[in-house]
Amino acid sequence: MPHYRSSYRIAIPLLSVLTLAATSPFEDTAKLDQQVATYLNASIGDVGGARAPIDAKLKLKRCAGPVQFSNTNRNAVLVSCADWGWRIFVPVQGGQSRQLDRAAAKDEFVVFRNQPLTLVVKRPSFSISYNVVAQKNGRIGDYIPVRASRKSKMLMARVSGSGSVELAQ
Repeated sequence: MPHYRSSYRIAIPLLSVLTLAATSPFEDTAKLDQQVATYLNASIGDVGGARAPIDAKLKLKRCAGPVQFSNTNRNAVLVSCADWGWRIFVPVQGGQSRQLDRAAAKDEFVVFRNQPLTLVVKRPSFSISYNVVAQKNGRIGDYIPVRASRKSKMLMARVSGSGSVELAQ
């Protein structure tokens, strides 16, 4: 009998250490991709689905509660965790709205000087956005100067829609 007790003393702590090592402290991006596909009811790359998978290099702390999903008006899905305060925007495969197409056809300004805008930096698997202010009027496709504050450096951005610009590369 003492032989069995000594093996339990070793096996139970060893098993608990292996279980802890198997659980990652970070969100599984493949699982997030599946949840986004379920939320959008479309697969990655399909119209209405995510443009690309979420970058596996992102180290997002595992959310204690459920991860939240919400639509944005910028052709993206907001994936967020209120517990840790992280959020990412997953670009969605789709086209521009009819209103923006009409404005582009009429050659009208869709961005005006001193208008608050959202600057978006897009990559295949993620996008980053922050608030800037237009320094000139612009039509869809025009390159205009923008800046985050009066003291910040001027950036050139391409007008992509009403209230949004993309970083010029």
